[in-house]
Formats: sequence, structure tokens, C-alpha cells
Amino acid sequence: MLLLLFPLMILLLLAVGGGAWRLGADWLPLTQTGLAFHGVLMVNGFFATLISCERCAALGDRRGWLVPLCGLLASASLWWQPALAAPLYALLALGMTLVSALLWRRQPQDFTLLLVLACAALLLGNLSWWLAGMDAAVLRAWVVFLVLTIAAERLELSRLLPKPLWARRLFLVLAWALLAAPWLPFGHLWLGAALIGLGAWLLRFDIARRTIRGTGLPRYVAACLLAGYGWLLVSGLLWLLGVSPDMALHGVLLGFVMAMVFGHAPVIVPALLNTGCHFHKVLYLPLGLLQLGLLGRPFWPQLSAYLTSLAIVAFMLSFLAVQLAGRRQAR
Repeated sequence: MLLLLFPLMILLLLAVGGGAWRLGADWLPLTQTGLAFHGVLMVNGFFATLISCERCAALGDRRGWLVPLCGLLASASLWWQPALAAPLYALLALGMTLVSALLWRRQPQDFTLLLVLACAALLLGNLSWWLAGMDAAVLRAWVVFLVLTIAAERLELSRLLPKPLWARRLFLVLAWALLAAPWLPFGHLWLGAALIGLGAWLLRFDIARRTIRGTGLPRYVAACLLAGYGWLLVSGLLWLLGVSPDMALHGVLLGFVMAMVFGHAPVIVPALLNTGCHFHKVLYLPLGLLQLGLLGRPFWPQLSAYLTSLAIVAFMLSFLAVQLAGRRQAR
């Protein structure tokens, strides 16, 4: 796992740097490939490959690690043979779907089934990209993969809170609507409505509503989650209205998904590496910078690019520093 984390961080920096360059923030020297495949590197190269690492760790079968290795190979191919990237990323998604299906067989629950379906959405999107080229449906399929993956995992944790039967059924209806959205006529309208519904459901029923009143790490995680749910509502509204598609897309990818990364990394990464979990209030700083950067994106795109890039780099460095300092104190 440690061997995979370093190239994943490199891919994240290249993806973030490519997006920043598009807005005029040239803080990282990049090749034309890094610029052209900014979105591909972010969704498939970093997020999908990282999620596949988590699934392989849960599966406990060494053969499963071929899946994230396929993701890294696909990302590398963007520089030396770009035509191979789409089929290799499709293979990554297929492997993730199969691994998730095995985990669902072990634990046949609603949330594990939704994780399988989320990977299937990524597979369909990557196959469509390979066979027919990049279009809006592919981007929407990638959004569905990320949102449904996170929402399904939050559904698992929300079982700790009592809720009426209709709420659980509503979640499943919204999940199926989200899955269908990329391929329906006027898909952006369906996607927007589903995102608004899921964002509202998570704000109402997620355990973060309680843990935000706590202290330390639980409160920090809750702050990340609630901020992400807010951006999910904003993005859904923008898609539903058919305005500012750039803001709608990055509201999900940065406002929602990256906030989830900020919130879950202090818990998940130490668990994957079998080390202690450490927290410091300094982690709030990158979260705040991320919010400021996104709020400024429609008005000051270059400043927004610097702020969101700084937020992600600052989180990586501060997270590493907190973990190292915590391990020293524990000795």
C-alpha cells in the first residue's frame, strides 16, 4: 500500500496543477498531457485508483492489487501511448466492479450493492469514452461513480441513527435515479435533481449532524462532511438550472469529493497502514482554503485556482506532519 501512495500523490498534484493552469495559475510545470487529461487524472488516475486500494485492502486477496496497478499503468500510458488509457481505465473499473461484487457477496447489504453499481457506472463511462469519445454523458457517469460511492459508505454509517423506513427507501430511489441520469435525455436535469435529493438526505440523516457538536477529530470530520453536502446541493441546483456547468462539476469534484477526502483521510489512511490515527486543529486550515477557493471560482478564477491548489497541497503536507508528530509523541 505504501508503494502505491507516492505515485497516487504525484497523480493528484498533476491533476490539480493541470486544472490550475487552465485558470491561469501556473504554479506547477506541466506537460501538455497533464493539461489535456486533467479530469481523467483526477477521477480515474487518483480517485478511482485510490478507492480500488481501499477495496483491495478490505478483500484481503493479494491478487486484487492488480486492479490499482492497472490504474497506475493507465495513468502512465497517457504520456507514452494515450490511446491505451481508455481501455486500461475500463479494465480498472471492471476490476473494481468485480472486487466490490465479492465484498457484496460477503456482506449482502444495500450499501455494498450500491458500491458495486457505482463501479459499474464508472465502467460504463470509461467504455463509452473508449468506444465513442469523451462527452457529457461520460463526465456525468464519473460524477455518479464518485457521489454514489461516498453516499453508499455514508449510508452504512447512518445506520447508527434511527430513521423511518421511508427515509431508507427514499435513499435507494435517489440512488437509482442518480445511476440512470447520465444516459437519460436531458441528463443534466436528472443528475441535478438526484444530487439535490441526496444532498438533502445526507444533511438530514447523516451522523455528522450529531458529531459536529463533539470535539477533536469527530468534529473535524463532521465539518468536512457537512461542507461537502452543502456543495452537493449547490452543484445539483446549478445542473438543474442548466447554468455554470464548470462550477457545477467542480462543486462536486472539489467541494464534495475533496472535502470527503479531507474528512476521511485521518481515519482511513492510518487504518490501511495499520498505524495510529492522529489529529490537530491545523487540518481546518486547508478545509477553509478549499471553501474560499470554490466560492471565488466564478468571480476570480485565477485566485480560486491558487487557493484550491494551496488547500490540497496544504492538506497533504499538514496531514503528513500531524501523523509523524503523533507517532513521535506515542513512542
